[in-house]
Amino acid sequence: MVIAGFLAIGILTGILSSMFGFGGGFVLIPVMYLLLPGFDVPEAAIMHVAIGTSLAVMIVNSINSTISHHRKQHVIWSIFFRLAPAIAVGALLGGLSTPFVQGDILRYLFILLVVYTIVTSIWKKSFLDVDGLSFTLPTPFKTSSLGLGIGFLASLLGVGGSVLTVPFLRKRGLAMLHAVSLANPLSLPIAIVGAITSIATGLQQPGLPAWCFGFVYVPAFLGIVLGGFLGVPLGTRIAHRLPDRLFSKIYLSLLVVVVLIMVFE
Repeated sequence: MVIAGFLAIGILTGILSSMFGFGGGFVLIPVMYLLLPGFDVPEAAIMHVAIGTSLAVMIVNSINSTISHHRKQHVIWSIFFRLAPAIAVGALLGGLSTPFVQGDILRYLFILLVVYTIVTSIWKKSFLDVDGLSFTLPTPFKTSSLGLGIGFLASLLGVGGSVLTVPFLRKRGLAMLHAVSLANPLSLPIAIVGAITSIATGLQQPGLPAWCFGFVYVPAFLGIVLGGFLGVPLGTRIAHRLPDRLFSKIYLSLLVVVVLIMVFE
C-alpha cells in the first residue's frame, strides 16, 4: 500500500515535471515532509531526507521529461549550454553546504524562495505577458553568475531550477512552453550533484531507518520514479496544448498551494 501511494504521487510529479519543469521537488518536499515522521525518520533529519529523495527522483524525472519535450522540439539547446556549466558548479557548492544547515532553516528558506518567486512574478507583469519572440540572454558574466546562484539555491533546497529559471527566462522574453522545457535539462546537474552529496553525507548520519540510503528514502524513490514514467508523457501533451498566459497563471497558482502546505504544516 505504501508503494501504491508513492506510485500515485509519482504520476502527479511526473505530470508536473513535464508541465512545469519542477522535477518533482515542489510536490515531493511538502509530501515527504508530511509522511516521513510515520516511517521512523528522526525529526532532525526529516527535511534532509525529503530533499535527498526529491533530488534522486529529479534525476529520472528530468531525463524522462527532457526526452519527451525534445521529441516535440520544445527544448532550445543553445540556451541550455549557456546556463548549464555555471548551474552545475553552483549545485556542487549547494550540495556541500546542505549538511551544515539545520532542517528547520531549510524549510524556512524553501518557503521564502517560493514566496519571493510568486511576488516578483506577479509584480513584474512580463511574466504573464510574453510574446516569445524577443528572447535575449544578458552578458556572459551575468548569465554565469545567475547560473551559480540557481545551482546553489536549488541544490541546497532540493527543488530543481524551475522556480528560478522559469521566471528568469520569462523575464527575458521566452515563451512558457520553451521555458519549462528548458527547466528539465537545467535541473539535471542540480539533481545529480545534489543527490550524490545527499547520499554521501546521509551515510554518515546515525539513526536513519534501514530503508534510507543516505538521505534518500528508497521505497519513496522507487514508487515515485515508476509513477513518473506514466505521468511525464501526459504532462508533455497537456503543456503542448496550453495557451501561454493560462500556462503561466497555473504555474504561479501551483506555487501558492505549495507555500500554504509548508506554512501551515
